[in-house]
Amino acid sequence: MGESHWRAEFERGEWDVGFEDNEEPISLLGCTREDEQSKDERYLEYLWVARDKRGKGLGQRMLTDVIGRLRGSGVRTAFLWVLDGNDDAVRLYERVGFVMTDYRQPLARLPGRWERKMRLTLS
Repeated sequence: MGESHWRAEFERGEWDVGFEDNEEPISLLGCTREDEQSKDERYLEYLWVARDKRGKGLGQRMLTDVIGRLRGSGVRTAFLWVLDGNDDAVRLYERVGFVMTDYRQPLARLPGRWERKMRLTLS
């Protein structure tokens, strides 16, 4: 995915970027709303934590912070997609309250791979 793709993605929502003391980005989490979604629904997307920072609770803190802001703004439901086989991510999302839904779809950019939809009820 090139720069134009990421610029378009960043225009779709709100983004949290975590920085280390030396200004290096160490984490990212997007919060978006699709046109067909209700006004009280959001998607969490592109959760990323720098490889050397993983396993230290940073991803969970980012999720908790964003979920708290969503609750405070009246959002009632959050969704996300997780790659099949990404069990570490599933456990993280379950720790903050997400549950697996019955929705599953092929991932266009990775032929042969699938992703599953998770949901978190905020109210």
